[in-house]
Amino acid sequence: MNAILGLIRDSKRVLISSHENPDGDAIGSMLALGLGIEQMGKEAVFYNKDGVPEILRFLPHSDRIVKSLDEIEGTFDLVFAVDCTGTNRAGREFEDFLRTGRCGKVIIMDHHQTNNSSADFRLLDPRSSSTGIIIYSVLKQLPVEINSDIADNIYTTIIGDTGSFRYSNTNPDTFRVAAELVEYGADPAEISEALFESEPLRKLKLIGLVLPTLEVSGDKKIASVYVDKNMFAQTGARREDTEGIVNIPRSIKGVEIAVLFREENVKDGSLWKVSFRSKGQVDVAKIAEGFGGGGHNRAAGCSLAGDLNEVKKRIFESVREVLP
Repeated sequence: MNAILGLIRDSKRVLISSHENPDGDAIGSMLALGLGIEQMGKEAVFYNKDGVPEILRFLPHSDRIVKSLDEIEGTFDLVFAVDCTGTNRAGREFEDFLRTGRCGKVIIMDHHQTNNSSADFRLLDPRSSSTGIIIYSVLKQLPVEINSDIADNIYTTIIGDTGSFRYSNTNPDTFRVAAELVEYGADPAEISEALFESEPLRKLKLIGLVLPTLEVSGDKKIASVYVDKNMFAQTGARREDTEGIVNIPRSIKGVEIAVLFREENVKDGSLWKVSFRSKGQVDVAKIAEGFGGGGHNRAAGCSLAGDLNEVKKRIFESVREVLP
């Protein structure tokens, strides 16, 4: 931590990125870190290859996040990849940019339990409910005022990654930090409305097509749904609109592991993004790691090529091996 704090103090210009297909923790962590660093008289540039999901555009300064590095000039003393298990999670363009010779030290800040990044520095805490809480601890040790813009961004990381304080990663520190953020000006009602009561109509239409794909295993411990390209085409939905859909099969009584299969838009063949959710008995990060992915013990993901039936077969075989 001290080495990272020193690097921040000595820097003049920083680049901050997060994982592709970003969620509230990714975007909120980026913005909070950058806004704090800017208070120290430094320049921050924000980048995410997929931009900001529509539902997160209420976040203060989210309009500053760029989707391309092509027009970014100059060099950076520091580069951050937040909420990332590795720099590859920020996308190929980001990794290519790191090899241009224009970037100084690379720092990973993350709360996932699986992290094998080769960055110069890593600040990891799997006990933190969100990466935003790690960012908060960093900013508190710097000459930074936690204003309402920073507070809103960090509070959003907590609400998103704890499911509004419902998930098992919620701990006493989660509530302490959330309370402090409200004192600093975070608006819980406004944030909750933006996150949970502002869904685009296309997402509801997509859910209508997803529900008939529900499959539940004979022992009722595994439940899955899928989203394919045709559903996206029929509804006009976007990848970001699948956020949270895996929680539909997870909500079924008795289900221990929920799986969402989402078909990706690739030129050749078929690629499926697989999202896992567990209620606690099974560490789904270990399942995901077996397919080159990773995450938390109760929330993880990976990608597999092949037709849907083949992918399902491989995933379900792996899941059944670890079910108690």
